[in-house]
Amino acid sequence: MQKELLNLLREGIKPATGCTEPIAVAYAVATARDQVNGQLESLDIQVDPNIYKNGLMVIIPGTKEKGLIAGGVLGFVTGDPKKELRVIDNITENDLDKARQIIHQQRVKLSLKENYQGLYIEVILVTDESKARVIIKDSHLNIVSIEKIDRKENFKPFLIENNKINPIIKTIQKYELKELIKFSHEISIDELDFLKEGINMNLAIAEEGLKIENGVGAKFIEMVEDGLMANNVIGRAQILCSAAAQARMSGSRLPVMSTAGSGNHGITAFLTPFAVAEKKNIAEEKLVRSLALTNLITLFIKSYTGTLSAMCGCGVAAGIGASAGIVYLLDGNKDQILGAMYNMVGSIAGIICDGAKEGCAYKLALASGWAVQSAILSIKGAIINKNDGILAGNFKELFKNLGYTCNPGMVPTDEAILKVMMEKEN
Repeated sequence: MQKELLNLLREGIKPATGCTEPIAVAYAVATARDQVNGQLESLDIQVDPNIYKNGLMVIIPGTKEKGLIAGGVLGFVTGDPKKELRVIDNITENDLDKARQIIHQQRVKLSLKENYQGLYIEVILVTDESKARVIIKDSHLNIVSIEKIDRKENFKPFLIENNKINPIIKTIQKYELKELIKFSHEISIDELDFLKEGINMNLAIAEEGLKIENGVGAKFIEMVEDGLMANNVIGRAQILCSAAAQARMSGSRLPVMSTAGSGNHGITAFLTPFAVAEKKNIAEEKLVRSLALTNLITLFIKSYTGTLSAMCGCGVAAGIGASAGIVYLLDGNKDQILGAMYNMVGSIAGIICDGAKEGCAYKLALASGWAVQSAILSIKGAIINKNDGILAGNFKELFKNLGYTCNPGMVPTDEAILKVMMEKEN
């Protein structure tokens, strides 16, 4: 059990620069480019509605460019697929000029794979010598097909049922809450050293975010100074998470440690428990163990709700995971950990995801602050009735219900959100 859960953590937690949706497109394009030679003639990018939604308004790191086309073209110009979610870390002004020229020449086409449920990216790159197609499915780095053919040939339709299944989804759902707690409590602390990197990485980008003029994190600090907000565990979590998210969504070149394919999930999962440990002077080992539990529960929840959905995953996945991790951090028991998750699902489930953008900082402020409060309320004995609404009497049923509410429940909501966003663009 220990080895398997440790591998799940290592696979689910990765450094990422920028919003993972345009970065995943860049990763696919860079992978396709490595299959071919010659001069670019055209690049077709097809994505599912959620990738489209999340990539629409977000800024590419180190640039002022927005969106999936910019991400894809930069993947072609400068991407290094070996760097995975840091694929376009080394953008230069010369790279930007080349990318803008390709976009201006209208060689790139972006289209929707309409009515598709789940994460899907397909890129077809055509040069004067050959063609390459790369398909990503289920998670941001899960390449299920790489093909190269002569430029005069056409690719055969991809059979979606014949693909690799994301191993995280298959594996983690077999575990019970008590097993995730046991692992986090008993695994050798040396095996969890990589989680410390996540703390440091996400703290660094939070510090950058606090320098943003009129940024939400900086204004929270002003509110503390004005006596309008407490300088406590709740306020500290909100300050750090909102500042980090705003820097990331504004095009910071600094990486974050992502969780379940999302940098904002990683910010919530790492910095919320950190804020509590910092304010309460809790030992580093206990914090690191709480982060293991936080991230495992986040991965567990995402296996039911989907990599992307109509619900804000920072609230209904990473926020819930963080709340559970905080109860562990404060020496709570299994029932209190479950109680914190009841408090989260029973209150803020349903916060919509309307794409990645600077405004996500405000959602992280909400998710992180309420995660701390939900944990403390549970420890004090205030727990939402497990029979309320979509709640359920046990760990697995709780998140099966949440997952069903996301898909198929909120699929029409997701479609409505995307329709509104696309109409604004036109």
